Amino acid sequence: MIGYKFGVLRWSKTGKKTIEGTAAGITSMLAACSILVSLLASSGYILSQNWLSLLLESGSLIAVTLSGLLEAYTAQLDNAFIPLVFYSLLCL
Repeated sequence: MIGYKFGVLRWSKTGKKTIEGTAAGITSMLAACSILVSLLASSGYILSQNWLSLLLESGSLIAVTLSGLLEAYTAQLDNAFIPLVFYSLLCL
């Protein structure tokens, strides 16, 4: 939605995806991951006092960024393919 409404800089001349949309997607995924990790830490599923360092050390920042960039370059099946790539990167 952000890229559609406010996007100006396109990834390619013929594509519809914008840099602003990709940045908004990556930011929203990082926010969702931080909320989920904090909820899991507070409920006892993650045994860590410093959940923010756990989020950054676990590679989720890299997984989110790579998944967001991959989504910017895929034309079809991104809703089926990107979650599989994201999960695979988190498992590494």
